[in-house]
Amino acid sequence: MKTFVKKALSLALIGVFLLTPMSEVLACTGVIVGKKVSADGNPMIGRTEDWSSAYNKTVIATPAKTYKKGDMYKDVYGFTYPMPEKTYATVTVPDGYQDDGDVFEATGWNENGVTMTATVTATANDKALSADPLTDHGLYESSVVSVVLPRIKTAREGVDVLADIMNTKGLQEGAIVVIADQKEIWYMELLTGHQYVAIKYPDDAYSVFPNCFMLGKVDVKDKENVVASKNLINLAKQNGFLVEEDGLIHVQKTYAEPLASGNRDRLWGGINFLDPDKKIPYNAASFDLLQKTDKKISIKKLMEFQRTRYEGTDKDANLPKNAKVRPIGTVEQEHAHVIQIKENYPKELGGILWVAMGNAEHSQYVPIFGPITDTIAPYQVPGDQYTPESAYWTMRQVSALSEINRNLYGKYVREYNDLQEKTILKRIDKELDAQLIQAYKTSTEAGRQLATKLSMEYQQKAYDDATLMAKELNTYFLDVSGNPGVNGYPDRKTKPYIPSLLGQERQEQILKELGFSNKAASAQPLDKGTATTEDELAKHWAKAPLEKAISKGWMSKVEDKFAPDKIVYVEDLLALLDAKDPGFKAGSLDALLDQYAIQKTFVLNRQSAALILNAYAKEAAKPIPTRLVQISDEASLIQWVKEPVAAVLALGWLSPQAGAFNPANQITRGELAVIADRI
Repeated sequence: MKTFVKKALSLALIGVFLLTPMSEVLACTGVIVGKKVSADGNPMIGRTEDWSSAYNKTVIATPAKTYKKGDMYKDVYGFTYPMPEKTYATVTVPDGYQDDGDVFEATGWNENGVTMTATVTATANDKALSADPLTDHGLYESSVVSVVLPRIKTAREGVDVLADIMNTKGLQEGAIVVIADQKEIWYMELLTGHQYVAIKYPDDAYSVFPNCFMLGKVDVKDKENVVASKNLINLAKQNGFLVEEDGLIHVQKTYAEPLASGNRDRLWGGINFLDPDKKIPYNAASFDLLQKTDKKISIKKLMEFQRTRYEGTDKDANLPKNAKVRPIGTVEQEHAHVIQIKENYPKELGGILWVAMGNAEHSQYVPIFGPITDTIAPYQVPGDQYTPESAYWTMRQVSALSEINRNLYGKYVREYNDLQEKTILKRIDKELDAQLIQAYKTSTEAGRQLATKLSMEYQQKAYDDATLMAKELNTYFLDVSGNPGVNGYPDRKTKPYIPSLLGQERQEQILKELGFSNKAASAQPLDKGTATTEDELAKHWAKAPLEKAISKGWMSKVEDKFAPDKIVYVEDLLALLDAKDPGFKAGSLDALLDQYAIQKTFVLNRQSAALILNAYAKEAAKPIPTRLVQISDEASLIQWVKEPVAAVLALGWLSPQAGAFNPANQITRGELAVIADRI
């Protein structure tokens, strides 16, 4: 749970982003899948960070640091702890607004291949807190990752660090933490001021844990698999609230508060979502932490778990009658993450952290390959105000608009994100795993460079996708909101928003399935230019190059129109190169497109155009001038695209826009015609 200051700030910021009742806020939902339950044999952990629908998150790489003896970690709540002589490099997901001193790094990797997620806030019962109150200057949840992750080599070391903090400093707020490496996962409950218990997680179970302590019977004498505070049992026994079963302490029945309805919702919904055959009743007396199943749970299943609103059940949170139901897929998610601990990866790489900014329901999970050394600029934008240059705010805007009406606005956003995630997962299995493993064999530095490059490419692609969808969704919103409101027209069927990223063929297929004609019409943004007439073209800046391109057969009209302002796709540029150069075959660039995860049905932006045109220039042996064209945003370009951008600018095939390259800007038919005339 965030601080009161942050709470007040968040509530003031929500505005258009707040789309559901406040009953859904102020909580997180964790999940663990043991390797024997995992579909690919790789254990997984994850969590949704739920607080506010308008709360900026970032992804930050922090290098290793050295400290002098006596240097201390300090937070704004009075907690201090000695810093080690040297910390390890990390990549984490901190808050973007830290003016009041909170960091809330939430999750991440370190360079030893250790990962963690912290924290799921939980509260002990009144008797336990009375016997061992929370401390004024102990560990607060916002500092957990910041204190622990940079100083540990193994998951067990992380448990020991937290145990030492609990023993010496105490705790300000109850919480659940999960720490993992390639050998083991540790689940740890920080119960009261000084009481805690951690277990080595079994390989043959899965768990869902909302904001409540979940541990059942624990053998504190099992030192190999359990780490517990020295007074865990005696404190409860001496104060009359110890509950034992089979001679062992039952932690949940001893320390946990009564099960709240919001926790019950998520336990019932989450456990049954991951294994529908469970059919655990909603009114079950209790829910066990360690669930067994003969099902295999995939990484994609966990992504959908973090999106679920119990659709198709009696508790479907999308139905008005269930307005008080607490879904796992709440719009109050700041971000959600799923972590694969990949046992075939080099130890220093560890696995993949998948991050969805904003609420996962209409956001795309983006892979971070272990402890990368940098992230793209939009993932680093600080502050507490909306800005389109921020990955969080851009992706959150897509989510906010999509959830105005999930069928009209959001259905096909989910379809596109689903397609992207499946494409990325397939590429990882098919080629990237092997490339990363081989790079790390060369050297750790080479491995981290490749991991960083790949991660930043996927970050850029996700940000570009969200930028385009936000633009289109706003256009759609303004279109359908005119009469009578945001939910379409009462007297006729309304066409849904369909992302242009799905491609023209899929757009036409969807409209046909829904009983609409294929003609461009209201509520299909970015198609407005298809109505341009030849007379209107006479006033257009692209008149001459577009007429030339069509007369030469390099391009074709769209429904007998020039359509100079209509966006184009990657396949349109490839077709142009085919038509312009008989010796060129577009198929020769398939490997390049696959390498950079660019599909031919993607909307063509300037960055992708530069990559393709540079590859074409090399294949066609076009001499590239040595002249350097200055652009104001050169420093912010992703490393791998800098050479292609410099080349196409030098060739004159693309020109700066107001002094900048603007890599995410989409290319129109008019601009494509200019390219055709220049190459």
